[in-house]
Amino acid sequence: MKLAGKKVLITGGAQGIGQGIAEKFAKEGADLFLLDVKSEELKQTVEQLRAETSSQIESLVCDLSDLDAVQAAADRAWEQWGGIDILINNAGIAFREPFTGISLATWKKIMDVNVNSMFVLSQSIASKMLERGQGGSIVNMASKNGLAGSSMLAHYNSSKGAVVLLTQSLAVELAPRGIRVNAVAPGFIDTPLDRKLKQLDQSLDLTARTPMGRTGTVEEVANAFLFLASDDASYITGTTLVVDGGHLANAGEL
Repeated sequence: MKLAGKKVLITGGAQGIGQGIAEKFAKEGADLFLLDVKSEELKQTVEQLRAETSSQIESLVCDLSDLDAVQAAADRAWEQWGGIDILINNAGIAFREPFTGISLATWKKIMDVNVNSMFVLSQSIASKMLERGQGGSIVNMASKNGLAGSSMLAHYNSSKGAVVLLTQSLAVELAPRGIRVNAVAPGFIDTPLDRKLKQLDQSLDLTARTPMGRTGTVEEVANAFLFLASDDASYITGTTLVVDGGHLANAGEL
């Protein structure tokens, strides 16, 4: 198993891609500490993972827009396992709305959840990894929207662009001390978030410009996280792995 004995902290682990990552990592032998704001979904995911795998699973309900709670969660996860080997900053939120209609409160909430909580968790866990001196791996959730602009998502796109540059910056600073930092940038994936966006705007054709002609699956994104987190990617840091069915490569198509 690729992650046997590893201790992993995953944000947004209750459903969607986060749940898929948790399932994949548990099956590969990792012990997990899951964070999510949705208490009932988190409880169900923990029960499922405990029933289906031999991994140790712990969890904590945490609102990532509350940065004091995020810091406390990082400390608790580290204490729970006596250290964290892999940090998966997966959680994120998005809203579709015109730029001129974005309130400062909405802008701040997206930045707190998508970027600021990632900064707090990464700084806390990386500092402890450095003190321990055994290295580690951090994998962040970016998006194809952090690599190219689009309408109706100025706040989300900006947050994901920040994730890409934060990933590169941390990778450069932490590589000499044995900590790798990478990101995954999914395109349109069949998740509750993408289904919600489609419900809000029936005119959306999510795969119209995707050469592979379909949405991706949660497992396909989880596979990318597993690769970057594992020793299979031992000489990879500072990269953003795009998992989008060729969508961004098709930018020049009319």
